[in-house]
Amino acid sequence: MASRNKAINVEINDLGNQLSEVKINKVRLGTIDETVAPLKVIYGDKRVSHAKTFDEAVELLIAEYNLHH
Repeated sequence: MASRNKAINVEINDLGNQLSEVKINKVRLGTIDETVAPLKVIYGDKRVSHAKTFDEAVELLIAEYNLHH
């Protein structure tokens, strides 16, 4: 029997200075730095990646979360 997709709470908090924090179910995934282009994505384990858009940056963080949970 196939499992259903369950809803998750994605929370995006503005930390000021063009920094945003992304959380799922109160688990911090990382931050997005919008002061540089392309945007800098900083994962919870301090690895860094880059994204062209804010949506892409959020998708990268969620994809990383899905890999490990």
